[in-house]
Amino acid sequence: MRKYLLLIFTILAVLMASGCITNDKSNATNTYAQNNVTFTYPGSWAVANTTSPDAVAAVADPKSVIPKTDSPTTLVVIQKSPLPKGSNLRKTYDDNYANFFNNTGYQKVSEANITTDKLKAFENVYTSSSGGVEKQFRVVWLQNNLNIYVILCSAKKEDFESQQTNFDLIINSFRAQ
Repeated sequence: MRKYLLLIFTILAVLMASGCITNDKSNATNTYAQNNVTFTYPGSWAVANTTSPDAVAAVADPKSVIPKTDSPTTLVVIQKSPLPKGSNLRKTYDDNYANFFNNTGYQKVSEANITTDKLKAFENVYTSSSGGVEKQFRVVWLQNNLNIYVILCSAKKEDFESQQTNFDLIINSFRAQ
């Protein structure tokens, strides 16, 4: 009987241990470290080229590329610009959005004050349609020293909610030197 109990416990231990081992790479990440910024992004994403003004980094989900345009619909672009003299982050943010939603085709969804990397930040979520693709944007503004960083996250509207974990990964790991 003791042999059977020992055998059963051994089999159970092996089964429990094997349940902890997986080849699932869905949690794999990469680290971007260039242009004096670092952040972690999903392992299935890639560094992307961008022509966005003041862009210092861009990453995108290659599975979201539209074949006709060769452009991804799920991406994050990080922009850096100097804080305007005599201004602050709040004023610059407010000035940017003062007329942004007037007759532009952009529809505000939400606005919030958040904290990332122990820095106060402002977040704006909005939708827009361009070229027949309806997208949703999550834009986080933060200040580090005398620079403003804008983290622009976007995805097709129907994919936006499912991308929040990926956007959070990038936003919450973002560091500027």
